[in-house]
Amino acid sequence: MTNIAKAMQKFVVMGRTYLLTQLTTTGLCFEFHQLRHGPSWAWTTACVGSTLSEFGFTPREILEIILSLRCKNGGWSYNPTVPADADSTLRVLQFLRKIGFEDKVIISQAEHFVALHQLPDGGISTYHEDTVRDMGYSVYDGWCSSHPCVTALAINQLRDVTVLKRASFYLQNRLTQIGPEAYWWRTKYYVLYEIGKPNGGILKDDPVEIALALLLKSKLGICDIDLVKRLILLQEDDGSLPPSGVFRIPRPNQLLEELIGDEEVVEDKKGIFSTCAAIVAVFRQLTLL
Repeated sequence: MTNIAKAMQKFVVMGRTYLLTQLTTTGLCFEFHQLRHGPSWAWTTACVGSTLSEFGFTPREILEIILSLRCKNGGWSYNPTVPADADSTLRVLQFLRKIGFEDKVIISQAEHFVALHQLPDGGISTYHEDTVRDMGYSVYDGWCSSHPCVTALAINQLRDVTVLKRASFYLQNRLTQIGPEAYWWRTKYYVLYEIGKPNGGILKDDPVEIALALLLKSKLGICDIDLVKRLILLQEDDGSLPPSGVFRIPRPNQLLEELIGDEEVVEDKKGIFSTCAAIVAVFRQLTLL
């Protein structure tokens, strides 16, 4: 085994160990405590569950707690204090599919919930208007508009042919006319990775952006050891990756076209998502050696 392969294996093992230390006894994992509505529950826990499943190991407690967080409408929410949204539901669907979860009723209800967020242009919003109203916001057209990042995630998780066709049409139009900008992410690589489109943009020293670029390369069958080394150098002694600066929270009324860099930037202060993305990216690169 080469030295770089050994370094990659060590990187993955250390990151996986760190993620396990962040789970509560019930299987939950919390991140983004600084946000107005409190920390993320289902979204973060599903991300960790999906990551661990990449290595053939997902604690049973994660599935049990995820299912217990399911809302009456078949979707999942950011946390129990707010209504269900399409993005969190898609993250959970991703996790359930990766572990081979086979309850057709739960899966179909979740898919139906997400499909209800598809707008006339084919894009999928994160929230319904009535949902955001229930959260206490009076102006919320931005959060209820078509979001490329949510739509890109949806085309890899939903099965309804009609929904997928309309979503793909929306994304193709956006790529042609505007580009791969995301709504909740300050990086083009989120959308590019989900749809498998190459890009040669310059990367910041951000663990999530580098990881997304590597995940995209892996999807395209490209091995990039130099980029792998950049990630390895970022790993902390406890196995975690530094917090990422690619997450943003636009104001509820801000459309994607109106974002000018003044929106709130939110770091995953415990580096949980950074670690999830990084170790999966390096693991997939390792399989290409």
